[in-house]
Amino acid sequence: MNIQKALAEFITFGEHRDDAISMIISTPAEESAPVYTLTKPVLIDVLTRCINHEIEIDDLELWANVIDSRSDIGCAECEGVIFALSNGEQMGELSHKKLEQLLALLKE
Repeated sequence: MNIQKALAEFITFGEHRDDAISMIISTPAEESAPVYTLTKPVLIDVLTRCINHEIEIDDLELWANVIDSRSDIGCAECEGVIFALSNGEQMGELSHKKLEQLLALLKE
């Protein structure tokens, strides 16, 4: 698995997510252009899966922190939502109600 596939697997909460995490941890983020870009449809899918209890809120928060901290993941289209998900101290604790509100804003 290369870093691009690992990032895609991690971002989409894919079947091989654990293997992807190992690859991501062992590969420093490059300062160049993003290798993977988080899109609005993927973010909507992940939030929906979390609301449906397929993904734990703690996992979602960690996910957002990784996205926010890596320069090889582009997230300009979803930057505000990633900030909200990864900054619980500033934005308040995550809940399914907050996720539903974020999801409604994304679908507008």
